[in-house]
Amino acid sequence: MSGVVHSTLLLTAANLAIRTVSMLFGIYLSDRLGAAGLGLIQLISSVSLLALTVGSSGIRIAAMYLCAEEHGRRRSGGVRSAADHCLAVTLLLSCLAGFFLILCSDHLAGRWLAEPHAASSLRLIGLFLPVLCMNSVMTGYFTACGKIRSMVAIEVGERILCILITVLLLRRASTAEAACLAFFCGSSLSCAASFLTMYAIYRRDCRFFAPAPKQIQMGRRLLRLCLPLAANEYLRSGLSTLENLLIPQGLRRYGASGEHAMATYGVIHGMVFPVLMFAAAILYSLSDVMVPELSRCLATDNRKRIHRLTDRCLRWGFVFSAGTAGLLFSLAEPLGQLLYHSEEAGLYLAMLSPMVLILYPDAIVDGMHKGLGQQLYCVRYNTLTSFLDVLFLFLLLPRYGIGGFLFSFTVTHLLNFWLSLRRLVRVTEYRLQLLFVPKVLLPAVFAAIPVRFLLRSGAAAPWPTVLLGCCYLLLYAALLPLFSVLSKEDRRWLNTLFFRKKIARSRSKPC
Repeated sequence: MSGVVHSTLLLTAANLAIRTVSMLFGIYLSDRLGAAGLGLIQLISSVSLLALTVGSSGIRIAAMYLCAEEHGRRRSGGVRSAADHCLAVTLLLSCLAGFFLILCSDHLAGRWLAEPHAASSLRLIGLFLPVLCMNSVMTGYFTACGKIRSMVAIEVGERILCILITVLLLRRASTAEAACLAFFCGSSLSCAASFLTMYAIYRRDCRFFAPAPKQIQMGRRLLRLCLPLAANEYLRSGLSTLENLLIPQGLRRYGASGEHAMATYGVIHGMVFPVLMFAAAILYSLSDVMVPELSRCLATDNRKRIHRLTDRCLRWGFVFSAGTAGLLFSLAEPLGQLLYHSEEAGLYLAMLSPMVLILYPDAIVDGMHKGLGQQLYCVRYNTLTSFLDVLFLFLLLPRYGIGGFLFSFTVTHLLNFWLSLRRLVRVTEYRLQLLFVPKVLLPAVFAAIPVRFLLRSGAAAPWPTVLLGCCYLLLYAALLPLFSVLSKEDRRWLNTLFFRKKIARSRSKPC
């Protein structure tokens, strides 16, 4: 478990650094483009994500799973075979998807997005799509083979390069079309540099790999994995794109002007969601690490370790989620003003902050399902909830406006999490500790009360938001032992995890 945690901490540090820089960059973009400009970028990104999904077709997860399985069996030739098969299939599919995106860019921009000047950005994305898709395969290989440090360094460099190129191009952009083109040009060029770097490292590794065994049947295994994964991602990404298109259109039908609808969409997706999901970098990192770890446990039939990993990930994930939800709810209004100078962003952040209790644990459960080979069930759950989301948005948005969106978002994500958690419990034979939930929620509530009181009374007006956040976190951490959230086994595990190396070093020193 300590190896999992150390890999997770390394990925988390990188992801938090990247998300911090990305959030600051988002603040710069909001000042430069406004909420409507952010909304347009988000709409183009939703189409880009759909094209990326078609081009990759679940091969990133398949590459991670197959490489981890072969790596766990000490078959370096099998690792190379898995990576090469994934790269070849991805190159073929992404070239077809990119050609289709370039060919239909004018139609997609005019009919789907109702923004004709978005066509040039779509053509640029189609041109770079093969590189974007193959880059995701390389990240799967690096994660599966434990090359976390190399991948982290490359991803940090990619993000820095992306921001530098985008800022330089934005200085010369005088129209909304040029601004969007500058944004996607920066992200595409930096991703190309990242892929070339990782591919060069991979080719260097291949020199030391043994020949692939003939009996591994990699093509058949890849096909068996990719079919359910691709079906899941096609449906989920397609429906997600449809959801994103329905939101501004539904708000227009509700009575909002086109610019106001795009601005509201930009506030929610371009301002609120990055803050809401910022701390999820920790759990997404854990989710990525759990895929190869559980794959190795499943390959060796280590049921005891699977049960132990499930227990700790679910309990500690919920502790983290409850603390983050309370923090965001307590400081929603100050964060909206501090980051974006927007009361509307603070209001929506306060409304959506309780959803952290569902969204964050769902990230862990999703990663564990992928590691345990439960992709088919994920297809069913995601398809069902995505169809419900589209149906709710189509029916409720024109009638209830943003309230219909909030209702749809809550109901569908709650249903998806419940179905996924129920399946995980069945597969791992883990017994849920339901009394653990109120034990964690009460410290979060009691820690949030004094912070909200100070904000409402005005006594905290001169206080920096960071100081209030530190007060909340200290109070939350102090209340956890009082409500018996941390058991003796948890405290012993933490001591072993963080102090084992120090003890070993002190013992190794000569007297």
